[in-house]
Amino acid sequence: MIYHLVAGGLAALGTALALAWKWQLGMRRTAAAVTVLATVSAALVTALGNVLALNGRVRTVLTTASTLTGAFSVLAYRFYRDPERVAPNRDDVIVSPADGTVLYIHRSSNGELPIATKQGRSYTLRELTGTPLQMQHAIVIGIGMSFLDVHVNRAPIAGRIVSLQRFPGLFGSLRDPHMIFANERVTTVIENGNLQIAVVQIASRLVRQIASFVREGQDVALGQRIGVIRLGSQVDLVLPAVEGLRVNVRPGDHVTAGESILCTLDRRGLQTVDVSRSVELEESRVE
Repeated sequence: MIYHLVAGGLAALGTALALAWKWQLGMRRTAAAVTVLATVSAALVTALGNVLALNGRVRTVLTTASTLTGAFSVLAYRFYRDPERVAPNRDDVIVSPADGTVLYIHRSSNGELPIATKQGRSYTLRELTGTPLQMQHAIVIGIGMSFLDVHVNRAPIAGRIVSLQRFPGLFGSLRDPHMIFANERVTTVIENGNLQIAVVQIASRLVRQIASFVREGQDVALGQRIGVIRLGSQVDLVLPAVEGLRVNVRPGDHVTAGESILCTLDRRGLQTVDVSRSVELEESRVE
């Protein structure tokens, strides 16, 4: 009987690790969590099996099923949770709009539109045409969200929503990498004085569900909830390159929506400048 319980646990572990690799959940922590769940499941199945006189094959199936059910329940809880956050009590900071890992920090210049990168390919954020963010110099910070991250997004600055544009997604073949750029995205531009920044929410290839909690013309507080990406995978923050802007994060850093300070800003001078000289950042990305 012990053999069948171990077999059930190993089957659940193999399935969970395969999904963890595909969804980038972290192999070590997934293995540790599933091992604990499999141990608990085996103990419960043993007790149930002794009462009902279940054979070894049934015990194997029950151990596998109960372990995977527990694992998906934990995953669903972590995915759908929406904890309260306390924003910094400052007016000179730009906080993260999303939970996740900083994937890259790009800059654009020479009049080119800011570029965001998704799974190694680049595309142009054409919705920023005609806004102050289509300027001589801009900075793009990409934040990748895993299934274990909170998927509610928050306002990186206090201000007014001056633009909110939605681009519906398509259901093309996932084997075509160009379909990544046909996924749904929502771009929200927030203005505070003569400073504008954009939050670009990019939906996963699996679904196209981005819900906005705000509307054009609405005032938002620093760290306020502005939307959620269900099964989402990335949020890009587009910033103007201005005098005194300092980027405080690097690729690989884990950030928390509404709390982690991505940049500090000296509001005494909001003039576009040469990024290479006046903006303290290092253009880089996670390999």
